[in-house]
Formats: sequence, C-alpha cells, structure tokens
Amino acid sequence: MQKKTTFWILVLAAAITALAQNIATDEQPAKKKLGVFVGKWESDGAVLETPFSRPGKVSSSMECRWSPQGNFLICEQLIKDPTGNHTQLSIYSYNSKDGNYNISSMGSGKPPWNGIVIITGNVWTYPGSFERNGKKVEMRTTNDFSVAGTETFKTELSDDGGAHWVTTLQGTAHKVAP
Repeated sequence: MQKKTTFWILVLAAAITALAQNIATDEQPAKKKLGVFVGKWESDGAVLETPFSRPGKVSSSMECRWSPQGNFLICEQLIKDPTGNHTQLSIYSYNSKDGNYNISSMGSGKPPWNGIVIITGNVWTYPGSFERNGKKVEMRTTNDFSVAGTETFKTELSDDGGAHWVTTLQGTAHKVAP
C-alpha cells in the first residue's frame, strides 16, 4: 500500500512540476515583448496648443533594464519640459492571470499610479481617464516600435466619450545604447 501511495505522490509531483514549467515557458514570450524598451533612450517631443494643453518642447533621457530576477522591466526617466525637470520611475510587468501588462509609476512628488498597457504587435497603448471641470476626460498614450531602435509616441485626449480625439503630445525616441 505504501508503494502505491509513494508512486501516486511522485506522479502528482511530476505533474505539478510540468505544469509549473509550462506556465513559466508560456510567460516568457509575453515578458519578452517588454524587452523592446531595454537600453538607453533619448526623446524629443512637442506639447501642442489644445484646449487641454499649452505648447512647449519636451525631451527626456531614459534607461530601462530587467529586474535582477528578470520578472520586471524597470525604467528611470529624466524629463525636461516648460515647467522644469522631472524624474519618473516606471515598473512594467506581465500579468499571466489576466493576460495583460501592468505599469506602476511614480515621480517628481506626484502620487504613484498604476495602469494597464495593451501591447498589440509593435504598438503599446496606455488607456486612462481623469476628471476635469466635473467632466470625464478619456486619455490614451501610444508607443509605436515599428522601426527598430525608434519609438514614436503620442498622447490624445477626448472629452466626448472617445468620439473625437485631440493630440496633446507627440514625439520620437531613439535608442542610443543597449
């Protein structure tokens, strides 16, 4: 009887190990998508004159690397805009339970925030919303990595439920070091 119990315990342990390895293997391609941002980046952009924004130039220097155990992408950024210099730390992760990507970010004395990143092909979309003058404003930022070593970014806002979008920020980042 003890041999049968030991046998089934070994079979169960092997099945659990195989399942855990499959889950880890299935996550690797998903996590790998975040790797496009690994390295040092320099960007230049423009804030446009809109009902939501005033014109100005924006530039940034950013460095992204994997966390020590390779589960998180960590990006630290220095941003220069018309209001001054700002720092931002962002941590990206893959949520295998929901099959999506998350971002947690903080910086320059602003409260931390969390969001979702939707990665479709070479385009990353950061959806969100906020309230302005008692009205909900939808927001989306896109990062397009269609050209190797280049990121084209754009932020758009809509105060009519997404029927019309206004571009408030646009620019390009270039990878300057691995």
